[in-house]
Amino acid sequence: MSFATSSQNIDYFLPQRNSLLIRGLLLTVAGTLLIVFSIIAPDVKIMSQSSSWLPVVALVILSTGLLACVDAYILRHSKEFFVNLQIAVLDTVIGIFLLAELNKSIEKIILLVSAYLIIKGIFRIFAAIRVSFLHANAAIVGGMLSVVLGVLLWQEWPFTSMWYICLCLSVDIMTRGWALIRFALWLKVQYKIRAAE
Repeated sequence: MSFATSSQNIDYFLPQRNSLLIRGLLLTVAGTLLIVFSIIAPDVKIMSQSSSWLPVVALVILSTGLLACVDAYILRHSKEFFVNLQIAVLDTVIGIFLLAELNKSIEKIILLVSAYLIIKGIFRIFAAIRVSFLHANAAIVGGMLSVVLGVLLWQEWPFTSMWYICLCLSVDIMTRGWALIRFALWLKVQYKIRAAE
């Protein structure tokens, strides 16, 4: 979803404030649980693979991509279409690739995930800079954290195991959810202000 907040864009997002809050809560809870699971049960086998929690993380990313596809379709006649389409394509493709590459070498997965985190983080930083709502810093900090984790993963530091890949992706999911919660709460305030006028 786009974070540009012109008057016309606010009009579009105001009716979605509750659904955006729910999406944010789901992403935050899923990311937090996956962080905890990646740390306390790093060697879990899912789908007969020693891939830690990667299949679950991939399904969460794929789900967010598919929701962004719906957003892009709804906004197909607006200037927000291409922003939503970029998010949709990136998340959907990465989710599918991660599910398909579970039995591949860890080096391939590290390159894929590090590129994803860096690209997604940079996109979130620049999108948040364009934002004119009070708590855009949550998106900026989350984007910077994603870039840092992507670079660390690319440099294979401090770990090169599946649980660390899952941890990095889970942190990204959690911070995306948190930024979405902050955006939805800001929209709720804007809705109350407009209702009081």
